[in-house]
Amino acid sequence: MPLKEWVCFFKEYILSDDVNDEVAESLIKHLVDLGAMDRVDDDDFGWRSYKYENNSSDLLNTIQENLILLCESDSGFALPYFIGFKNLSKKPLESISVIHRSSPHTFANNSCLETMMGQPASDLSNLQIVKKVGKQLQPFLQLEETLVSRLIGEHVGKQDAQKLFHYMFAKIGVKAKPRTWEQLSRKKHR
Repeated sequence: MPLKEWVCFFKEYILSDDVNDEVAESLIKHLVDLGAMDRVDDDDFGWRSYKYENNSSDLLNTIQENLILLCESDSGFALPYFIGFKNLSKKPLESISVIHRSSPHTFANNSCLETMMGQPASDLSNLQIVKKVGKQLQPFLQLEETLVSRLIGEHVGKQDAQKLFHYMFAKIGVKAKPRTWEQLSRKKHR
């Protein structure tokens, strides 16, 4: 079947209701990288373990069974976030990231900031703001870098992997803890 037909099929029978067409296309490419699907030609795809002499009612059962098995594997860690036909347990993204982090990057140290900016900041208050924001965003950036690198494959490029990651990240629904107000300046404004 062509990619557009697979997207319609997956959105109707397999995926959660909130998955859009772009994310579904990226997920299908990811399934090709995982070996669950085959790319027949430029736009046609087929399910690998489905025998075409079987009737089409078996296709849905075959896909669902194979996806459940893939979800239990290490390479299929992302699939439970997308599946809507069954409530599967989702591994926390942080635990996936910690296990497979190859090299931690530090974004908040002075030398890295000066290298990124090309020259030292002239205004100390701006440098402090950049350091603070860098420290706050560092865990998210490391999580994104680790998971996107795991999702990139022969058929899934960086943009597709980022679409999958952002969908997964939106599904966890974790909000940051409220922060207490702190005074940044002692100057009184009149």
